[in-house]
Amino acid sequence: MTPLPIREAQRLPSLVTGRIPLPGVTIELCAFPEVQPETLVVTEEESLLSLGLSRMLTGSEGRIAGDRRAPFVRFGALGFRPAGIPMEMRFDGGAFHTIRCRFEPWMLADGLSPTRLTDTQLAACFDIRVQTIEEAMLRLAAEADHPRPDSEALASALIATILVDLRRYLADARDRTERHKGGLPPRILRRALERIDRPGPAPSIAELASLCGLSRFHFMRCFRETMGTGPGAFVRQARITRAKAMLAADERPLAEIARDLGYSGLPAFSSAFHKATGRSPGAYRAILR
Repeated sequence: MTPLPIREAQRLPSLVTGRIPLPGVTIELCAFPEVQPETLVVTEEESLLSLGLSRMLTGSEGRIAGDRRAPFVRFGALGFRPAGIPMEMRFDGGAFHTIRCRFEPWMLADGLSPTRLTDTQLAACFDIRVQTIEEAMLRLAAEADHPRPDSEALASALIATILVDLRRYLADARDRTERHKGGLPPRILRRALERIDRPGPAPSIAELASLCGLSRFHFMRCFRETMGTGPGAFVRQARITRAKAMLAADERPLAEIARDLGYSGLPAFSSAFHKATGRSPGAYRAILR
């Protein structure tokens, strides 16, 4: 199939493969076909929270439109696009799957109203790394894929949790900027995050520091100021987040997934996953089925 412009792909009848409509929010499981690499300005009519369920399209990034001095920020697996805010977005080509929530305006009061978000908070929307939100979105994906009589009740509870955690995340992003004037410049941070998200063995702190042209100590301090956590913990959590998405969308044996994630074998993967989540990879996958 010839790659499509992303706006054309969004209009395909086959795009949405599962849906849970609720008052104020619609949850949709989406399978995007091959899309073209392109740069465009997107203004969402409804605020949209999405989580990628397949390998991210490397190199995709965005910024608030209208200010050419503003740096582009890389897209993470989880992102929030507030309604009515023009965003300039660069998409890499490829096919991908997502779970998304489309919110009506009245759902987003008390810290989530698009018109009240600061520039710092808007920039933080492109790459959200909050484990509880990711887990809730994966549960929504499972419910949209295999609806049950009580799916709407469960989805309503998950949405309420997501909104609380999203509000806290954006408040923390604002507060960190007010407390710290240092941290990693966006261009340097993007370089480190791209390496962290690369398939295969996880990078060491020394490798990341060298990649950023900083001493190990200076890199660790600046990374913590920017991201709110140390690079070691961040790298471990990034691997677990990637593992969760693969367990949700990938039917391959666990040993193959462990190898793709860069673990030495299934025992090492299972141990790390259990330590982070309290469940084995197999048990986690069973919950989502």
